Amino acid sequence: MKYMMLTYESKEDFAARTDNGRKEQYWAEWKAYFTAMEEAGILAYPGNILQPGDSARTIRRAEGGVETEGPYAETKDQLSGYCVIDVPDINLATEWASRALAAVSGAVEIRPLW
Repeated sequence: MKYMMLTYESKEDFAARTDNGRKEQYWAEWKAYFTAMEEAGILAYPGNILQPGDSARTIRRAEGGVETEGPYAETKDQLSGYCVIDVPDINLATEWASRALAAVSGAVEIRPLW
């Protein structure tokens, strides 16, 4: 069964992507994680890495008008990326999600695909 894995990271994690003192380790950990999923044969779609939430725009159609806002929500963690994995059940999907770097300081959400 295919599951979408949505990762959520803090502003500090987003900053680590470009910080000269932290980016090498940050990207190395993510690369190792995706390599492990590829080697296990479960990575159905590698997904994409998202830019920080302050570059986002949210559109809401309410009462006949269109409202636009900045980032979706002011939260501790923001959506940072996604991928699709193909594993037999939610338990194995959960196990793989728990290995993600985002699970340490942010969150990882798993959703079954139709």
